[in-house]
Amino acid sequence: MDNNQFPPAQRRKRKARTAVVGVLAAGLLLGGGVIAANAATSSNTGATAAATSQPTATAATAAVAAKTALGRHPLAVGLRFFVNGDSSKPNYGQRAAKIATFILDKRPKLAAKLPAALQADLKALKDAADGDRVAQATHIRDTALNGGYGPEIQAQAKRLQEQKANRKA
Repeated sequence: MDNNQFPPAQRRKRKARTAVVGVLAAGLLLGGGVIAANAATSSNTGATAAATSQPTATAATAAVAAKTALGRHPLAVGLRFFVNGDSSKPNYGQRAAKIATFILDKRPKLAAKLPAALQADLKALKDAADGDRVAQATHIRDTALNGGYGPEIQAQAKRLQEQKANRKA
């Protein structure tokens, strides 16, 4: 005799639902750790790697999902493109203008939080003629790396540049 009060089909659904909730909870907990690890200074790269690596498969899956979501933030995507993009490619200027347009037009709350100098440079890139877009995009890259937009953006730009160098090595 079955001592459980629920029919087998309903028990399977409850187990599946519990598993999904568990994976989501692990992802949220680990996602917070990934965000905190990314906010840490680049001198703690060993501690960051240790803090984000988990032995279980569900935690690893959640970490990948959290990093993917974090990496798709419009400002992160834009900054990664400006810092690591190849300005010798023929469509570099067009893609840079498209990113600037997206940040300014589709994410106005995000754009309002950016430093005034970066907002002005993104607007200039968005409105630039086809021949001037590459120069505007390289200006944004150079200014970000030199700290012209503030120390936070400079630190993030240098971190992105170091990550690209580490991938090539």
